[in-house]
Amino acid sequence: MASVRIRQAEEGDCGNILKLIRELAEYEKLSDQVKISEEALRADGFGENPFYCCLVAELLPAPGEPQGPCVVVGYGLYYFIYSTWKGRNVYLEDIYVKPEYRGEGWGQRPGSGKASMYERSPTPPRVEW
Repeated sequence: MASVRIRQAEEGDCGNILKLIRELAEYEKLSDQVKISEEALRADGFGENPFYCCLVAELLPAPGEPQGPCVVVGYGLYYFIYSTWKGRNVYLEDIYVKPEYRGEGWGQRPGSGKASMYERSPTPPRVEW
């Protein structure tokens, strides 16, 4: 099984995130509806008051392999909302993993993306999708 790290996205990940967004849109047969740019992702997610949060899943080089840049193979884009009836909520906009890397159970491991979404909130919010 490949070794993977799930971490908060960084500004430099925006190009890879956009590629994955386009892959998801292609799968959904909605490629023509993707209007977002790498620059907009950067401005909207990494400014002073970000509109969204994002996690990325990246493959790590195996022991003994050259230590080059890690390969981003998935993302989860989410944001916080507030319900007047239910309080804090996390809205999971997208979760996408390249088809060839699915089925590894990454999202169920301790410290996975699900846990990372909750780290930003003092009380566990509800997750809507």
